[in-house]
Amino acid sequence: MAILNFFRKKDEPIEYRIKEAQGGNDLEREKIIEEYLPFIIKTITKTTHKYVETENDEEYSIALEAFSEAIDKFDQNRGSFIPFAQLLIRSRIIDHLRKQTHNTIPIDSDNINCIDPGQIASNEDFVHGLELRDEIGAFEKKLLDFSITLEELADNSPKRSDARENSIRIARLIAENEQLKSELYRKKTLPVTMIASALDLSGKTLQRNKKLIIAAVIALDSDLDNIREYVLLAERRNKLATKRNSNGCSKESCSCDE
Repeated sequence: MAILNFFRKKDEPIEYRIKEAQGGNDLEREKIIEEYLPFIIKTITKTTHKYVETENDEEYSIALEAFSEAIDKFDQNRGSFIPFAQLLIRSRIIDHLRKQTHNTIPIDSDNINCIDPGQIASNEDFVHGLELRDEIGAFEKKLLDFSITLEELADNSPKRSDARENSIRIARLIAENEQLKSELYRKKTLPVTMIASALDLSGKTLQRNKKLIIAAVIALDSDLDNIREYVLLAERRNKLATKRNSNGCSKESCSCDE
């Protein structure tokens, strides 16, 4: 699950991983893109000022292509990756909006090939990397209040997409129910019996997936924008995967659009 990979601590710095992707490691490229989806979505939102629908959104597709392009063009000797990727995404989206509206939209540079990351690294928009690390640290502290570590969350969460989707769905129901949510925070554990009764759910299912459910509730109920967006993104992607499986598509042979 991407959200769990995202929270895992990486042994290699992003610059090393980008070099791997630039050298033809497609799996590493896919992992980087997955882990930085909250950053990509946040950049789209800040540029277009609208909700991003990942299943059928032209700006989302453009942003993904731009992020992959940023991986290809990045040179660590000229600055940091996040500023460069953000500007490239914004440039591509704004170019797209210009073609649609024929209006003049302010942009940092008219020629992305002339961008020097070292010249833009001080821009306040490019503190996202620090913000993200701060959010993960804050999220980790919240989890520790429930005696859950990021490693446990990654290792013990369900592998099946339908089980993950169901866990996040349950977490949303809890987050929207003040009584259940208050009891969760008071006990610092999942009130299985109370939730099972209130939501007519299996106690075994709740117990089996409780760490992911708790983590998702914390994320959905927090002001950690990137973490919350990652849970929402995982929810949307899992729903799409479930829909595709119900239509008879297999992981290996499915040709449905992402």
